[in-house]
Amino acid sequence: MMNQAALRTAVRVGAIAGALCVAWVLMLYLTDQNPYGPKRLMTVFVPPIAVLVAQWSARKLATDQFGFLVALMTGVVTLLITASLSGLGVYTLARVGNPKLIEQNRAQMKKMIQAERANFLKEKGGKEQYERSLSGIASTPADLAQDDFNKKLLAGLFFFLPGAIFFRR
Repeated sequence: MMNQAALRTAVRVGAIAGALCVAWVLMLYLTDQNPYGPKRLMTVFVPPIAVLVAQWSARKLATDQFGFLVALMTGVVTLLITASLSGLGVYTLARVGNPKLIEQNRAQMKKMIQAERANFLKEKGGKEQYERSLSGIASTPADLAQDDFNKKLLAGLFFFLPGAIFFRR
């Protein structure tokens, strides 16, 4: 079971990391850049860092046993909060912001995928992968938010287990 210090640390670090991701997307939007395109993915490194920082901070604050399970749960809670807040920020911006940006993003992503068509077709099953990539381009606020959440979650998944092993006492 998680202790109070570890839980507070996970929530605090997760909220800060999620807010950083949202701030980056807002900055892209306010500077007339594509907030849903590839530049948004520059924040994919934030969840892994947040997970490790939360586990390290919780270990320093823990007065009692800070074992593997507490370290693991600290990482999981941090990751879920970070990814959720980031996805929620993208969803809110897509709902409140300029709806033309979603279509512009869709056109930009389609152009990028079409430019890589030859590379897709060189691979086994490449034609199907190419078609899936084209049809998988996010076209609604919910799709954009789901994509953001999934990428952040996937990035963080590779770090909370090693972090829990390393930071346990």
